[in-house]
Amino acid sequence: MTDEHRPGSKRRAIAWLVIIGAVLALVVMSAVTSSPSACASCHAMKPYVDSLASSKHAKVACYSCHLDNGLWDLPGFKAGEFGHMYPLYYADKVSGPGIQISRQACLRCHADILTKVVFADGKRIRHSTCAPASVPCQSCHTQAIHGEATRWKGLPVMEDCVVCHVKQKGPTACDSCHVGRRQSARLSIGPWQVTHGPTWRTAHGLGNLTYCVTCHPAGYCVQCHGLVLPHPSDFGTTHGSAAVRPGSTCVKCHEQKLFCDVCHGLPMPHPAGFKAQHPTVAATMSDPRCIKCHVQSDCDSCHVKHVHPPTTKGTLGDAARKAGAVK
Repeated sequence: MTDEHRPGSKRRAIAWLVIIGAVLALVVMSAVTSSPSACASCHAMKPYVDSLASSKHAKVACYSCHLDNGLWDLPGFKAGEFGHMYPLYYADKVSGPGIQISRQACLRCHADILTKVVFADGKRIRHSTCAPASVPCQSCHTQAIHGEATRWKGLPVMEDCVVCHVKQKGPTACDSCHVGRRQSARLSIGPWQVTHGPTWRTAHGLGNLTYCVTCHPAGYCVQCHGLVLPHPSDFGTTHGSAAVRPGSTCVKCHEQKLFCDVCHGLPMPHPAGFKAQHPTVAATMSDPRCIKCHVQSDCDSCHVKHVHPPTTKGTLGDAARKAGAVK
């Protein structure tokens, strides 16, 4: 009996045909399901496909962006589609894409941006300096591919840039980065339209106060607020004197009930008549609400020294405390 007529040989041949057929079927299925038209068959994805067709990336294949490492990632990506996305599709639970585009996927076509200064949309930027490897391109370019269909629409935020410019002692003048627009135009878009718009007197505190000094000279805030802003790091423990001095401006920015009362656990600053009423408020001389601001000598000045006359060895209060009569 020749080899080709042996039962084992036939079984092996059939097995190979099945394997080859399955591989070919997977290749064909992958090709068919990897086009924009295939994605558009899902109603949740259609806006993304339509917006892609009208963008500068219209001729770019989907997987040119969605595969981090090129074709090496295709088997795993397709396995995720067949095992996860398609079951959700048939259950009508697909809400849109949920995959970020990697930095390396962008740089496969845009590597030249790391070698030059780019001028675009009225801004000048050197990506090699301002876009380190840890920052994904989508941090600034969220609408570059899918436009208005993008779930989270974002633009470059100046405060994010200023963080590094200030830290690295880089240029902070407007014209260092902005090109072709007057200051009034710059302040009318993005977060600036809130902090510098018609309602700036009540809304400017909504911005990041740390970087006001980028444009405003030191001491600029003192003109209205009467004290340095933003508050220094130890202000939480030193603000008492500023809060109670005549002409205090705390309530210009802080609502008493939300800021003072909530933190201190009782009305602050103390209302008129509080001194006479405080024994009903303070549970003990070591009440946590009291010792946030007061030290033991504050209590002694009234409760011990005022009531008991001094002795040659100090106050009677001191003696009583040592004896354990007074805590």
